[in-house]
Amino acid sequence: MGSQMISQTAWPDRKFVYELPIGTFPTLLERLRGMPARAKELITGVPDEMLATRVNDKWSVKEHLGHLVDLEWLDDRRLSEFLNRAKVLSAADVENRATELAAHRGVPVVEIIRRLTAGREGLVRRLELLTEDHVAIVAIHPRLQKPMRLMDWVYFVAEHDDHHLAQARRAITQLQS
Repeated sequence: MGSQMISQTAWPDRKFVYELPIGTFPTLLERLRGMPARAKELITGVPDEMLATRVNDKWSVKEHLGHLVDLEWLDDRRLSEFLNRAKVLSAADVENRATELAAHRGVPVVEIIRRLTAGREGLVRRLELLTEDHVAIVAIHPRLQKPMRLMDWVYFVAEHDDHHLAQARRAITQLQS
């Protein structure tokens, strides 16, 4: 493998095409369910001070994971909006002020993982109750300005999780080299 890492596309620059069949919803749910375990595996054995270190003035590993905790309220709200058949979903704070102000770098990583796990378990419990009719409900995503089904939103959340796990892994790799 080459020594040059592939540059990761910035989240706001991501484009999404929603074509997954309804029957892939259980697979998406499995991705959401497994994210905290993957996050825990990623940080296992890495010193807490390394996880708090920023690389090139980008978020630290703790900030990437804490950001996912910070968005739990939005995920919960958007799920309710879909189920209440809102036309447009609530907007995220594109400046990520909650994460910038949260001081995640000073929180023990085990606590961040605990919060991440608890929040995600709550979201998955709600999603497990849904029917095919529920996951086909459509609303407009405010930043993307395009309609998405509830199950497309679940895919979007899973992609966002993986975006931040990949960024966290990159930070660890750079700090260890």
